[in-house]
Amino acid sequence: MTAQEEQISRIENELNGARRDLRDTMTAVNAKVEHAEDELRPDRLVERYPVGAACLAGALGFLVGSNTNNRIAGPAIFLALLGYAISRGLSKDWSREDDGETLTDH
Repeated sequence: MTAQEEQISRIENELNGARRDLRDTMTAVNAKVEHAEDELRPDRLVERYPVGAACLAGALGFLVGSNTNNRIAGPAIFLALLGYAISRGLSKDWSREDDGETLTDH
């Protein structure tokens, strides 16, 4: 094998190694992105932090209600978001994807 063929072979080996590294990195990045998307879903945030969601709903309702001429819009938004937070927090029939198990009435 000539020096030029050896150099081509070495470069091809490095290129294949770089491709494997890139593939591994992309797999890890995709897994992290999927995890982050799952963590940031609004219904998951409400399930994990029902009090914080209720406070946020109250603040949003206050801001909308204080800035509009229609004084019903703010309390309506507040009640809708609060009701959603309470129903998600107290529901027994929602699926938990974390452990692959579905809760049912016991």
